[in-house]
Formats: sequence, structure tokens, C-alpha cells
Amino acid sequence: MVGLVTGIGLVGWGGIASIGGLIAGTLALQQRMRNGRMEREESGAETRNDAGMPSGGPGGELSPYDAYKLGIERKTAEFSAARQSTVIKIVHHDPNEYVDHDTAVDVIDVLRKAGPDARIDVILHTPGGISSATQQILHALLNHKGPKTAFVPYRAKSAGTMIALACDEIVMGPSAVLGPIDPQYSWLPAHYLAELPSEKSADRISDEMLVLSKMAKQAMKEARRFACEYVNDAHKKDGTCSLTDDLIGGGRNHDYPILPDEAKEFGLKVRTNMPEAGYGICQPPPKDEPFLIVSMFNTEDGEKIDPAKAPKLPLDRNGFRLDRDGFR
Repeated sequence: MVGLVTGIGLVGWGGIASIGGLIAGTLALQQRMRNGRMEREESGAETRNDAGMPSGGPGGELSPYDAYKLGIERKTAEFSAARQSTVIKIVHHDPNEYVDHDTAVDVIDVLRKAGPDARIDVILHTPGGISSATQQILHALLNHKGPKTAFVPYRAKSAGTMIALACDEIVMGPSAVLGPIDPQYSWLPAHYLAELPSEKSADRISDEMLVLSKMAKQAMKEARRFACEYVNDAHKKDGTCSLTDDLIGGGRNHDYPILPDEAKEFGLKVRTNMPEAGYGICQPPPKDEPFLIVSMFNTEDGEKIDPAKAPKLPLDRNGFRLDRDGFR
């Protein structure tokens, strides 16, 4: 040990001491900056809380997303006050968002708390969702005695169309769209799967596809039954199920857009005087800032990661995501 110390010498030890001092000084400076930032954020949060505003970034400013949420809340309150109604929002912007069981819980709770005779306005902007969750929502709307109006500023496809049909009337934007309500299995139309055994011989169809075909046939039968049951009488021609039968098995692509004029031809009770606040409530949130996207490819110590080596999303052999359910 003595030899090692002697070998390093005074100059070596002096250099090590200088480096140690530099590191200590840098850490102390970082801690002071961190403490100062926390104090500013706490002070800004207190100011915003006193004003009844959501917390935002440093300096008392709202983050873009907080400002967006506050704007949506204000527009919703204005909409509700103008129509003296309870507003239910089913608004989806992200590709991974759709009508699910959490949506059903939210809708059921709003209706339960609103009271049996309350005016209900359902604002829809959705690509669709899960059949069983949609059926819960339809059942809750059907059993609500008060007036129910669906507002579709831009789109309400698949399950969203069914929810709109459960209301007494539908207010659409002039270029808004509804869509067919045929069930889907793994992104495939159920009515095509149901017809598969009649199109190909049994020895050319896998066991899995035969099972899927039987499930699809059952799904079509169930869809026809509950769709007719839950459609509001205001939209039925002569009290029949011709409307839902056409929307389920009318030979249209699942993404087929039904504009207001065609919706009226179906016999739907539709008008197009959409309130301006309806458009505002369905505006998409601000996009992520560039540095947030870049940070996805940085490690905690700042080391860069090649985006090409980033984790890949699970896909099936057809290129479809395996971590999300297909809309029904």
C-alpha cells in the first residue's frame, strides 16, 4: 500500500482531488437547481389552486394538455347549461381508444346519478367498440325515461352508431358519418366468416376457421336480435327491424360512411343543426412535443438508442396488432 501511494505521487493525488472537487461541485449545483425548480412549481401550483385552475408547468403556466382539458370542460359546461341537460361524452381520438367496459361503467353511473327524468345528451366521436360493453350502454339508455339526444359532430361508427340509434333523435354535423353495425372478429366481418363453409369445401378449411365461422354465425344472430331490441322506436319504419337488418347484413363495408342524407333515407330521425360547442368538445388533444418523442429512444443516463432497435409492437402474420381488440 505504501508503495502504491508513493507511486502515485503528490501530482497524482492532487489531480484526483481536483476531479473529486469538480464532481462534488457539479452535484451541489444540480441539487440547488432541482430545489429551486421544485419551489417554483409548488408556488405556481398554490397560485393555480387558489384560482381554481389545474396545475401546469413551471412559472404558473398551464401545460398544453392541461389547457386543452380545461377548454373541453368549459365547452361541456356551456353545452350542458345551454340545453339544461346532463352530458355524456364518448369521445375517442387515440387508435387504442374505443367503447369498452370502463366506458359502460361511466355511462351507467352518469345516468344513475342524473335522475330518471333528466334530459340526456350523448356526444359521440368514436370508431366503435366491444359488443358486450355496448349492450350495457344500450340497456341503460333504453331504461332511462327522460329525453335522449345523440350528437355526432364528426363520426360515430359501428358501436357508436348503435348508441346513437338508442336515442330519441340524432344531431349530426353536415359532413358527419354513421356506419354499419355488423359484428367483427379479429378485424374480419362476421357475415363473411359465417358464409365461409358454403364458399369452400370442408376439407379446405382449417378446424380453427370452422370454429370461427360458427362463432361468427352466432354473433350475427345475436347482433340482429339485440340491435332491433335496443334501437329507439323513433328510428324504426313501421315498427319493424328492417333498419338494423340492413345495417348488419346490407352488404356494405364495415367502414362505409353513412352521411346525414342517407341516414334520413334509412328512416332515422336526424337533423344537422349541430351546436358549435359540439364541435369544440370533440377537438383532438395537442400532439406530443418533439422532445418527448425523442426521449423514448434515450436511456436514463442519456445514452442514445437506435430507433430501429426499439421494442417492436406484437403483430400477427397479417400485420395486425395483437395487443388490441378489433372493433365490433
